[in-house]
Amino acid sequence: MSYALFAQRKVVLDGQLNTLSLLQTQRSNEQYSLATRTLSLQQQMSSLQAAQSSELAEMYKRLSESTDSDDRSSINAEIKSKEEEFEGELDEINRDIYVISVKEQSIEMEVKRLDTMVSAIQKQLEAVEEAESDGIDRATPKFKGVG
Repeated sequence: MSYALFAQRKVVLDGQLNTLSLLQTQRSNEQYSLATRTLSLQQQMSSLQAAQSSELAEMYKRLSESTDSDDRSSINAEIKSKEEEFEGELDEINRDIYVISVKEQSIEMEVKRLDTMVSAIQKQLEAVEEAESDGIDRATPKFKGVG
């Protein structure tokens, strides 16, 4: 293989490595973005649970202090409505977290695939560089006494 072919092959392999490196960077950015979104959702869930506890505690206090059966019935309905509302909000957050988790797993699988491809291309590049070096060494005349 001529020097030009070695150089051409190295350029192609370097281009492939650069492309894969860019993809890896993009996937890392996506992973960071998804992790940030998950953290935000978890904080939102914690805040919602705290608000739920506080609000329901207040309603239960009103219920325990109420002596009128109509008022108690109204408060019970309000409590049930609030619990359902909170459950719906928590379910929505959990669904969002699940969707993000699936995306994260998909990206992780792609990152592993990219890592494998990078390793394979790096090995090809090393083989081309070794072959190029061997070819240049064989093509260079050895002069005795020059050194």
